[in-house]
Amino acid sequence: MKITGRHLLVLVAMCGLLASCVGLVTNVAGLFLSPVAEEFGIQRGAASLMMTICNIAFAVGGLFVPRLMKEGQFKVLLVAFTAVLAGGTAALAVCPGIVPMYVLCVLRGVAAGFMGFVFVTTVLNQWFVANIGLATSIAMSCSGLAGAAFSPMIGAMIGSAGWRAGYVLVAVLTVALNLPAILFLPSIDPRRSGFKALGASESATSDASASGAATASKTSTAQRVSPLLFGLVLLFAVFASAVTALPQHFPGMAELYGQAGVGATMLSLCMIANSGGKIVFGTLVDRIGNRLSTIVYSALVLASILMLLFFRGPQALVLAAVLYGLCYSLGTVAITMFTRDTFGLENYGKTYPAISLGGNMANAVFSSAVGFMYDFSGGYASSLIMLGTLLIISVAIVVYVYAQKAHAQ
Repeated sequence: MKITGRHLLVLVAMCGLLASCVGLVTNVAGLFLSPVAEEFGIQRGAASLMMTICNIAFAVGGLFVPRLMKEGQFKVLLVAFTAVLAGGTAALAVCPGIVPMYVLCVLRGVAAGFMGFVFVTTVLNQWFVANIGLATSIAMSCSGLAGAAFSPMIGAMIGSAGWRAGYVLVAVLTVALNLPAILFLPSIDPRRSGFKALGASESATSDASASGAATASKTSTAQRVSPLLFGLVLLFAVFASAVTALPQHFPGMAELYGQAGVGATMLSLCMIANSGGKIVFGTLVDRIGNRLSTIVYSALVLASILMLLFFRGPQALVLAAVLYGLCYSLGTVAITMFTRDTFGLENYGKTYPAISLGGNMANAVFSSAVGFMYDFSGGYASSLIMLGTLLIISVAIVVYVYAQKAHAQ
């Protein structure tokens, strides 16, 4: 079934929100670390702490979505949070030091968290019954596409006019990307505005389908969740999300290797692989299953880590960045499928929020950890070895859990 008309506009609006609240908030943040650290005379770890604070606030902001997202007030909240996110970003351009930037990152993170993954997936689950997987993957891919599309532009602005001008540009782009949601999303539930979910007329259970995993958590407690399996899946989410913390340091890594000119290109191509890799990963899951798909992608990311450890040429760095971009599929789609396969749909809504929160927190912590490890060691080798080790452990967890599941059957 084709996505057209109002449903297409809603999908475009959700793509804009993720491009803004994830793509601009997180995926281009690494471009600012070196110039901010240099101007204020601080270590790179202290600068990268902005990313950690913002990511933690993002995770916390998402927790408030169920309470705040009401039909009568969501539009006002979208406008308000857009103003906070864009205004906070513009205010970064006039900060006299790093501490006020930390405070602004809290505000930006909470605002982005409300308009991020939880809000977007809730809206999509209401508006789509048919093509819900396609719609979700397209929207999530836009977070990476925004990083790929805007990194060169923002990098050029920083290079020519400074990092303060770069933040002003990000603020302008934030408003532009959020406007479709403000203008084209008439309601959270399409029936409230005279529409129906795409494909709803073809399914007798459209209401249940549209409510998604959240409904499952309220209506089913048929199967007890194993604490051991929950802990292992949570650990996988933490490790897989930790691996996604490295790409924001690609510009600094390229500069360290004497290839500063390819830093923005590395980040941009990594974000392209981020977006395309998710769609390919989803296709692989349908054909060969999540277990084998996760192993294949993990092997490719591990190959990228080895390249970053032992090669310094611009071509090798660019190729490694492309392969490394596949890690975002492990930190998003693989976690989702692993949770569903392990606990079933009846317990998905009960387990996924905590697992997702653990992953978000891991990304926040490790974003700064990589920066501080650079400050202590003078390079990225220790971080690469650490992330490679976590990746190997995460593969072992996947193999073990799926083996346990097969044995239980």
